[in-house]
Amino acid sequence: MLRIPKRPANWLRTPTAQILAAGLVMVGGAWLIALWMVGIVLMLAGLGLGADALLRDNSASSSRKPLPTHEDVLERYRRAR
Repeated sequence: MLRIPKRPANWLRTPTAQILAAGLVMVGGAWLIALWMVGIVLMLAGLGLGADALLRDNSASSSRKPLPTHEDVLERYRRAR
């Protein structure tokens, strides 16, 4: 019997994993079109990653509290009732 986990692994939620997955999907789709398209997609993905690295504000994220999880929100709701 197939067992489906209740929650996906935490590493799937990280921006790094999501960017890598998006890049792999883009390159795979471009490879299906043509080899020269793979080069164009890799250049655009590189530009996007560079822009993301330059524009990301890491200083503010370290001082903030982490966002509440789904369980935290439900517990707060139960206590409020």
